Amino acid sequence: MDISSKLVRMSDTRRRAEPATAELRTLFERIYGAGKTNADLGRLLGLDGSQVTRIIKGQRQIQRHEWNRIEEWLGGEIPESHEAGEVAIMPGLVPLYGWAGAASAERLTFAEQSMLGAVPRHPNQLNVRGAFALRVSDESMSPRYEPGETVYVAPNQWPAREQDCILVTNEGFGYLKRFVRRAEGIVTVRQLNPDEELTFAVGEISAMHAVVGRG
Repeated sequence: MDISSKLVRMSDTRRRAEPATAELRTLFERIYGAGKTNADLGRLLGLDGSQVTRIIKGQRQIQRHEWNRIEEWLGGEIPESHEAGEVAIMPGLVPLYGWAGAASAERLTFAEQSMLGAVPRHPNQLNVRGAFALRVSDESMSPRYEPGETVYVAPNQWPAREQDCILVTNEGFGYLKRFVRRAEGIVTVRQLNPDEELTFAVGEISAMHAVVGRG
């Protein structure tokens, strides 16, 4: 390694933010100890640098499917706190998650999701890294989606206008809605039951997942 490369690496090390929790400190010690960087983690999960920084600062929760991918990436075992209900995922299948319950008629506790099993990968999920499926739990998108139906998700992929999506807030709540627009730092989504638009500041959003199929 030449001197300039060493200086860049030293500069990157000095700029690293201190992880907010003991669990995050352990995780990032493993990442750095394996010679990997924050940028590598971002590429793995499809996140930009600001989102990775928010993870480090404890402002964005690492979701279950992301934990699984990180552990696979690092060559380790999934921690007990993230492995409840874990099943082996065979080729051609994606994990199926359900929410622990609805916090209201529209809001779901996405951060406490549990794995229900596995389902065949949707054709629109081919070559989508970290693809998964979710079981619908509320009626806010009825009659398009009813409780018990399954939606297929492309994680950390912003939807096109009028495409259905899962919007996840910094608090870990997930919303199955339809993307309307993003303008001047505000994201607008629509639900069907009752028919109304909801708005979120971009800073409130930890992740946006595109819905690419249903079943």
